[in-house]
Amino acid sequence: MSAFQEIIGSVSRQKEEVLSQESRDELKDAVLQLVSYHYDNTVAVSEVTDLLASSSHEIKGVLKSCISVDNNPETGSLHMLEDCVSAVLKLAKDMQSQNHNTDIKEKIIKQVLVIQEVVDRQAFNRPRLLNLLCNEMTLPVYLIWVLNKEAIMALNTYISFKNSSLDFAKAFANELFNSISLYNEESWFLEILTQLVQSSLTVQKNTDSLNVKKISKHILELLNQKILDELSLNGGIVKVLDLTKFCPMEMLKQYYQGLISLWLAHRPVLKVAEALKQQKDWIFSKLSPSLTQWYKQCLVTLEPLEVLEQIKFVMDSQEVNWQTVLSFLSTAVVCVPQFSDLVQDYIVSLLNEGLVSCNLENLVIAFLFARQGCYEGPHVFSSYPDWFQSVFSEASSTPAANRKTFACLMKFLTDMVPFESSSHLKAHIVRPPFVPLKCRELLTDYILLAKTRLADLKQPLDGALEEDQDIESRKKMNEQIEDDIQKAVVLYQSSKKIPSSIMEASIFRKPYYVGKFLPVLLKPRALPDIPDLRMKFIDALKQVDKIPSTLYTNYLKACKAESARLLEGVFLEEDMDLELSEEEQLQFCLDELLKVILDSPNNKVVEQCSLLREKLKMVLHIEENRVEMYTSEPATVLNVNAANISPLQIKVVDQLLEFLACACQRDIEMSTAVSWPQDLFSVLQEVAELHNAIFIRIWKLIMEQGRDLDHHHIRTLGFCLAHTEHMTSRETTVQVCQGFCPVLQGNFTHLVWQELPISTSSWKKFSFRLMLEYIDFVSNIRKADVFPFLLPNVFCDKFQFLHGFFKDLHPDDQVLCSFGQLSKEIKSAVSRNQLAFRDWVQFEMETTFPDDILSFADWQVHVHSTVFNSYLLEESLANGSIKDNRKIIGELFTQLLQQEMSPKLYPSSECKDCSSKEVHAHTEETHLYFISVLQTLISYLMPGKRVASWLAEQIQDEMVRRESNLEKEFCIQAIFRIISWFPAFRLFADSPSAPSALDLPCQIINQNFTCLCRCGYFPARETIYMLQGLSQLENAGDVDSVLLRCPLLSLSLVVHTQFTRNLIAEIYKKHTNPGLEDMLKITDWVERSRTTPAPLPGELDVNVSMRSAALLSLLHTRSLTSLMEIIRKQARSSEDRQDRVFEGFAVLLVAELIEVKSQFYEEAEQALENLLLSKPELLSYLASNMGEWESVLPQNVLHQMPYTLIKFLSRRKNTSWQSSLTYLSSVLLLHKKVVHCMDQQVPSENLIQMNDWIDVIGFVKGCFNSATKAQLKNVTKELLSDCGADIVLMYKQAIAREQ
Repeated sequence: MSAFQEIIGSVSRQKEEVLSQESRDELKDAVLQLVSYHYDNTVAVSEVTDLLASSSHEIKGVLKSCISVDNNPETGSLHMLEDCVSAVLKLAKDMQSQNHNTDIKEKIIKQVLVIQEVVDRQAFNRPRLLNLLCNEMTLPVYLIWVLNKEAIMALNTYISFKNSSLDFAKAFANELFNSISLYNEESWFLEILTQLVQSSLTVQKNTDSLNVKKISKHILELLNQKILDELSLNGGIVKVLDLTKFCPMEMLKQYYQGLISLWLAHRPVLKVAEALKQQKDWIFSKLSPSLTQWYKQCLVTLEPLEVLEQIKFVMDSQEVNWQTVLSFLSTAVVCVPQFSDLVQDYIVSLLNEGLVSCNLENLVIAFLFARQGCYEGPHVFSSYPDWFQSVFSEASSTPAANRKTFACLMKFLTDMVPFESSSHLKAHIVRPPFVPLKCRELLTDYILLAKTRLADLKQPLDGALEEDQDIESRKKMNEQIEDDIQKAVVLYQSSKKIPSSIMEASIFRKPYYVGKFLPVLLKPRALPDIPDLRMKFIDALKQVDKIPSTLYTNYLKACKAESARLLEGVFLEEDMDLELSEEEQLQFCLDELLKVILDSPNNKVVEQCSLLREKLKMVLHIEENRVEMYTSEPATVLNVNAANISPLQIKVVDQLLEFLACACQRDIEMSTAVSWPQDLFSVLQEVAELHNAIFIRIWKLIMEQGRDLDHHHIRTLGFCLAHTEHMTSRETTVQVCQGFCPVLQGNFTHLVWQELPISTSSWKKFSFRLMLEYIDFVSNIRKADVFPFLLPNVFCDKFQFLHGFFKDLHPDDQVLCSFGQLSKEIKSAVSRNQLAFRDWVQFEMETTFPDDILSFADWQVHVHSTVFNSYLLEESLANGSIKDNRKIIGELFTQLLQQEMSPKLYPSSECKDCSSKEVHAHTEETHLYFISVLQTLISYLMPGKRVASWLAEQIQDEMVRRESNLEKEFCIQAIFRIISWFPAFRLFADSPSAPSALDLPCQIINQNFTCLCRCGYFPARETIYMLQGLSQLENAGDVDSVLLRCPLLSLSLVVHTQFTRNLIAEIYKKHTNPGLEDMLKITDWVERSRTTPAPLPGELDVNVSMRSAALLSLLHTRSLTSLMEIIRKQARSSEDRQDRVFEGFAVLLVAELIEVKSQFYEEAEQALENLLLSKPELLSYLASNMGEWESVLPQNVLHQMPYTLIKFLSRRKNTSWQSSLTYLSSVLLLHKKVVHCMDQQVPSENLIQMNDWIDVIGFVKGCFNSATKAQLKNVTKELLSDCGADIVLMYKQAIAREQ
């Protein structure tokens, strides 16, 4: 026990016993004297302070009474005061050095309690106390708070007392700033700041209060400037101060309005030109999180309109720091939902005022603000081309609607050209503003200047393809430079010297070294604590002045900022910092977005989407200086099985889909107020590198794996499809196979519904669930006015089909329950049109077997019941009779035809993707069954007062829909595959006995069926079918009429004698007439001549073409020997009739040679060669008179015959007919016809390739080289004038050679 405690103990006992008041006073004086002689005051004060915490109430009273003496100088009270203040200051300094030391805080409070007791008893001199406390430049903030709280020295008193100190405000601001990192969340610190805020804003009248207000305001300004400098210049972290619990809201609003004004005008050093170049680096996602937190603190407190008004005030009244203004604007646009619209209105008002008064400052602000918003992405602001077009392109709304304002706009844009990026210049050119009258020249001059600037920047105007190629080339160059850097670092490590190649490059290749090598070497990164080899190499270059100081300083700043940004991707685990990879940072960002979606308001979602946007660009290595602002939207081309998609893109897409699956699995409640899906997919809209990967991944998941997916995966796909229009509005081209099958074109989601698999019950169940999920999302997040687009007819038709399928065949399936829970509006939208018969047939035709639930027999019963008991019954009730069902029959025929032409039924043999699909192996069953249904329906047809048969009308309708010859040929082939199942007479009449209207059937044969002719006749199968149809007609006149009006059919009957002879004989027995008799005689002659050559039946009065066809028929029956004997004996005959026959035969032989793959090709070549050897004059006939056969042969055959003949001639060398007088003229005439045919051909149907044409020219040139003088003279001027300049030149050279 100390002596002091013993004294106190004795005093207490005496007080309890007999001490009078006088004795107590004497004892008190004695104690004080003893203390003053034997104890140090500092020790005494310290002991008193310690005992205050542990002593009883009575002892505390004695202690206080002991130190509460009167103002007698002899007591040493002033000496005691100094010691008390010194002790408090020492404790406060110790607190600063030891950070959060609770014991020291308690000692400070106890020490102040001692001082407070003395002050209360007025034992100390108060002015002296203030002098002692204020001798320091500034007191620690905690001590000020304690003194203020215990009413020893109020904060305002302290500020007023320090008014005369010159550097007090700066020192106190520094003290506050240094305390933020330690005490930013402690209430005492926030109370001090709140008092400062109140002092700086409260209205004062007396002079002292005004001075306190002025100094308080100055302190806060210095503090906030230091905070901004730390955040923006140094890239530091300053914790946010939340005063909402301590300061009244109205006063807090005033404070933050002043803070905005202060920050926006702090350090206004950047010029507009620098702001234009750098503003893309000040977007929200690139700002430090600490800076954005400070910005958001202002934005949360103030209303959006108040924030905008404060910005307006600063922009109108002060010079501003563009970096702070634009970064604050970005944060406001991203974090405040309503702010984007307010800013756009403000921008328009600035443009209106600026253009009317030619105020360039207003225009600069407007364009900088607009571009800053555009840089934030389409989820918060429109793209720059869209914004520029929306503001300036409409005559009714543009602020540059007259000559004066338009001239001002053009002058401003012209002055901006040297500082513009290529993207902005392209936007101005591709989406030009509205041009008032007599102002076109101004726009033309600007566009010319902008294009010149683009040329200087080496940026093409036309689209993103060249830009992407340029980016790709730069990327490859940077990769090569990085390889060079790695090699140089390795050499530096081994030799400790800078490689000579680098030194030489810095001297002799300085543009490359400074412009390309150093930017790659000094790419910002988070620098390690221990310098690595790259850092040492950079330092070595800096020491020998091979890196400019400014560039090196900027590099260090950028690295520091990069380190600050990477703090978002660092976790603290077991006291170790683990830095995340780029993919892990993306996943972390997605996880944070999921948390925000579930727990936070929408503005937090927008912030996280902006951060996700930046992470996606980082992971995909999209260049920082590349801004995706499309001036045009090219169509999206998806090659499903051969897409050029990198593994990185696939991984990123899977991360995104997994994120969406988690969001959907947690049953996030959607409503019209939720905007995060739109924000997310708008962000994805900018990342064009992912579009193909996303669409193809969704496509393959649905089309290939759909029936095996879990419910939450199906829900995710439905969610994605409901929002893809936010990502792209472009037309999509889907190439499902490797280029052999037709492509799909249209809106992506519409194509998904069109191709959605419904082949089996499991696929039907998946598709129905997917559509229900899609409907669920659409109905919850969309308004009814967009249902027609989001629920197109193809969707509604397929949905109704699936709903009917489950309702009829699986009424107990749980999937149906979901449909019953939908709203009336969505049900009405889905069922707005009744499922048409043709659509029902199309969907049923996709069914394949074996099915996992439904047997083929059950399916047949279902189809039969639906056709006859539902659709046919409705049609019969509408028409009054079941016999008049042509509409249903026509629709069924059309669907069968479409399936016949589809690769699903007949996959291309060249397409491995199509051939490998299981659906092709099982589709034919349903196809054949529907043909049987069609046969049954056709049997109900009865002859009526129709112009033509139903089948002829149907074929005519189908052919009208086809345009190209190739498509028509494909269609006719498919038609014949279908109608071959029907009675053949239906081509000509609905009933064999009914009167026939043959105009349309004959027209179809002569115009449409001719596209089947590869050579000069119909194929055998089609010929036999038409002949069978004629044989079934009961009216003899109909047969004669068809044969007379269809000469190509008659010719084909003779050509295919071996197949048609017996049927012709049967028809002749049924309908005796001279025409059939002559045809029968010709076929008999062909049959006899197969073994023994017989003279041509010249006595028959039949068409020459029929007898020529008979000779060709011999060729087809492989009777080549007999044919050659006939040519040898009869071709030299001088009879005109025989000449005509062989002329026709020559024409048919040339037509036969058109089809190179014909099985009779070699025999036809030999026959034609022998025929020309026997009758050389036939070549002249073929060259000049093939047009006589236009009434018989198809046009497509006639067009190809000149080239076929000239190709035949070019392969024959040293033949006798080449010496004939007319040979050269014939060749030139054929050449002329070939040129004419090439000029008339449609480009997509060009039959002559360039290599073949070169061969033709070479052959003609050879003919001139070998031509005799007589042959040259036989060439007329008229013929030469039509052959072209090159032929005329050959002719002149040949004539000159002969002379």
